[in-house]
Formats: sequence, C-alpha cells, structure tokens
Amino acid sequence: MATRAIVFAHLISGCFAVKIDTTDTLSTSITTDTLTDTITDTLPTSITTPTTIDPPTTIDPTDTGPTTTIDPTDTDPTITDPTFTTIFTDPTIGPTTVTVTVTTEPPADCGNGIVEDGEECDDGNSSDTDDCPTTCKSAVCGDGFVRAGAEVCDDKINDNSYEGCAPGCSALGPRCGDSVLQAAEGELCDDGNQTAGDGCNACLTENLPGECGQAVALAQPGRNVASQVDEVECDLDLPAEGRWSRFVGSAGSRMPTTAPPQFSCGTHAPGWLNGSEPAPADGVVAREICFHWEDETCHFKAPIAVQNCGPFIMYRLPAPPTCALRYCGVD
Repeated sequence: MATRAIVFAHLISGCFAVKIDTTDTLSTSITTDTLTDTITDTLPTSITTPTTIDPPTTIDPTDTGPTTTIDPTDTDPTITDPTFTTIFTDPTIGPTTVTVTVTTEPPADCGNGIVEDGEECDDGNSSDTDDCPTTCKSAVCGDGFVRAGAEVCDDKINDNSYEGCAPGCSALGPRCGDSVLQAAEGELCDDGNQTAGDGCNACLTENLPGECGQAVALAQPGRNVASQVDEVECDLDLPAEGRWSRFVGSAGSRMPTTAPPQFSCGTHAPGWLNGSEPAPADGVVAREICFHWEDETCHFKAPIAVQNCGPFIMYRLPAPPTCALRYCGVD
C-alpha cells in the first residue's frame, strides 16, 4: 500500500481530533454529518536562515560627542566650531538626539583691517587723519579728527566760537593772532603775530603786572558751566605745571566760586574755586580747587595760585589728581 492513513475522529461538542501518519503530501476529506474538513499538508523543501539583528548600542550619557579645541592665542576670525550631533540614552525615555552648533566669533578688533560688526570701516592703520580714523567710523566733520586734504579744523562743535572751528570744518573761528581785536573774548590787543617785545604778546599787552602777560588761554566751549556739549574730557593735557592759564571766549572769563553740578563742564567731576577771587592789589594768592563728585562738592582737592591781573584773572593749575576731572569756567 503506497499511502496509508489512519484517521480517528471523535466528535466532542462540535470538535474533532485527527491523527495522521503520512509522508510527502496527504489530502483527506472527512464527512461527519454536517462536518466536512479537508486537510492539505505540504512539507517545506527549504529553510530560510533567520536574519541576525545586532543589539542596540548604548551610548554613555556623559559623552557629549566630538569636541574642537581652539587655541586661545589664535586670532583667525574665520574659526567656527563644527556642528555635531550626539545621542543621549535615557533608560526611562529612550534615546534622544540633540544637535549642538557652537560658533566662536572673536570680538571686534578695530585696526585689524577687517570690517566687523559695529564698524563702518577698518583700514588697519593708526592714522586719525585719513578716511577711516582709529574709531573705525567713517571720517566726518564733528568727529574731532582733522581729515587731511578735506578739513582745516575739527573741534567737535564747529560753531565758529573763539579759538574754535567754523561750521563744515572748512575754516578756523576767530582767534588770537587773526589781527582782529576780540575784546569780548579777553583780548587786550591783537597785532597778528607772536613776536615778543612789540607791545602785544599772545593778545595781551606787555605792561601787565607780574607774569600776567604769559597766561595761556583756555578757550574750549565745553568748559563753560552753561555748555551743553556732550563730551567727557580730563585736564591731564593742561600746560605744564607752573604755567598760568586764563579763561577766554566761550569757555568763560573766570572759574566759578560755587560747585557746578556733576557731569557739567564736559567732564565727570567739575572743578571750581573754593574761595574768593583776589583783588589786583593782592598779587599772587593761594587758593584751593574742589571737584564735585559722588554728591560731595569737594570730593577731590588741589592747591592752586591765583592772581587778578586787572582785565582778567589767571590761575596756576596743576594736573588734576585723577580722571575725569576738569576745570570749569563761567561768564
């Protein structure tokens, strides 16, 4: 018998069991009342080897991925750290991908020849007389720098004040030596030259008492207590100690004898004369200068000498003790 099958069927509550003894292929049809079942069993002829899946790699959560080391002495403005992606594995929420971009931008360096943020120009030199001064802002009238070949002067104000500059930076304002007597500005004479011994020197007559004919004019408009000039200056550049100074022009004619407000006179701590003005007959007298700062009208102090020369008062002013301190004038 080529094929032999023994089938035992037992109906139990609508179910049956089949026992099959077979090789190759078996097709059996069973009819039990209303039940017909056809069984076809085909044995496979080949077996596919299952694919091996590598287990997931766990990444150390403290590992922040590749890093780039930047030499702190390297000033190359093109250095940029690469963008890198790292995966943090948290067992409670699974892997998380984070992309980090780090860009290192060196601070703007005016004078390096590269126009950077906040700069209008950068020609890489230290000249303040060309089209791009050391502020890295394009040269304009009013910046306080005299542009060679384009400007005659530039005092930042340029309002044609005495010893100042005319609007447009194209001409000097009225001044000692222009052969025009500016009596209102403190000139006693003006012979258009600086020759000593000719009766007029530095716009002062030579018959003045003592050293009055040697006083240096302080004409900066910003010195005046009433000035609205937006500047912060310090008097470290005054004439050498021992020289006499006097206030002229828009700077005023004398020093105030009461404390000006802080931040007036184009500085932080304005200086004033703490004491009375001497009479011409008093000659040279000792006085004290106070500088108003931190709500103290005499926060800083300096000793000076004062002399009333008749037409004006002159002061022997030392360099201030610190900055930004400046001697003030009043009309």
